[in-house]
Amino acid sequence: MCLWKQWKKRRTKYRNLIKLGFPNWLVFSLANTRKAYWHIAGDSLNSVLPNAYWANLNLMSLTNRYCDIRSTL
Repeated sequence: MCLWKQWKKRRTKYRNLIKLGFPNWLVFSLANTRKAYWHIAGDSLNSVLPNAYWANLNLMSLTNRYCDIRSTL
């Protein structure tokens, strides 16, 4: 959600999604949506930006972090 919110304008969203290598039809529909940030993050961006993308940025998902903490207890 935070990443999507940083890309405030439609043009920025479109450019960044194209740079990530997604097809034009998907990029167009995502960039032009009027849904709220939390709704996009929950539905569409989970399929577009998988956990591997976030791992390359050295970020961990909350689910993985929770499992790591539970395994040490």
